[in-house]
Amino acid sequence: MLDLEVLHRPTTPEEAVRLYDATPGNGLYVAGGTVLVPAGSSRLDYLIDLSHVGLDYIRREGDGPAPDLAIGAGVRIADLARNAEVAAVASGIVRDAASAVATHTVRNRATVGGNIVVSHYPTDLPAALLVLDARLEVLNGEGTREIALTEFYGNRREVHEKGDLIIEVRIPGEGRGFAAAFEKLGRLKVDIAIVNCAAALRIDGDAIAEARVAVNGTGRPPSRLREVESFLAGKPVAVSTFEEAGRVASGSVEPRSNHRASADYRRKMVGVLTKRTLLKAAGIDDR
Repeated sequence: MLDLEVLHRPTTPEEAVRLYDATPGNGLYVAGGTVLVPAGSSRLDYLIDLSHVGLDYIRREGDGPAPDLAIGAGVRIADLARNAEVAAVASGIVRDAASAVATHTVRNRATVGGNIVVSHYPTDLPAALLVLDARLEVLNGEGTREIALTEFYGNRREVHEKGDLIIEVRIPGEGRGFAAAFEKLGRLKVDIAIVNCAAALRIDGDAIAEARVAVNGTGRPPSRLREVESFLAGKPVAVSTFEEAGRVASGSVEPRSNHRASADYRRKMVGVLTKRTLLKAAGIDDR
């Protein structure tokens, strides 16, 4: 049970960071609050409510024919799933991942930043954002900086410091050049994922010019499957190619067992979902 001394309600991200640094005790930024009760520590002394700091935007930024897509960390998952700009990126992969998050009640409260931060839950956005080479804009008392999402999950203790506030997710405009797909496996459609997978392909003629594959739900941080990506580069766009990619994927992960699934089952399902997302991204119906 939470036993808080203070609740702050800042009106800007900068004020939120100042309050975090200035308030004694253990604090936590909170927006949607959908994991606060199950994940919140009884040792929390204060919360900083981010509901009114102005991070609920989705907009194109940058010059040229393919500007970046900037998504404020306070955007609700439901709004992400409904946004036309989001749906236009890489076959709508981010829209599809957002639509797979929990129930409509949770999606109406949960935020993009929160879904990224609580990666100890097998959340649905990270895999989709990873294959789009997304970057995070982070704010602390010294200013803002960028962190590649691959670094955030691969080296989080080094690159994400106490008191850092994620204020934006940036999807590079080059994502428009990829065909992509997202798949989730859970006991129920609205359940936490046993495994989820995202794939993005850039196809040149009948060959794969570039491939990106990412998974989450293995009991480890969300990650890109580099062995699979290397295998796919230059290969023909064919069912046999993607079947072999699934086998490579299964052999490249070291999942963990828990009450949702065994490590062996997860390993097999990583292969199945890898093949499935690649086929879907390539527009191949293998039924």
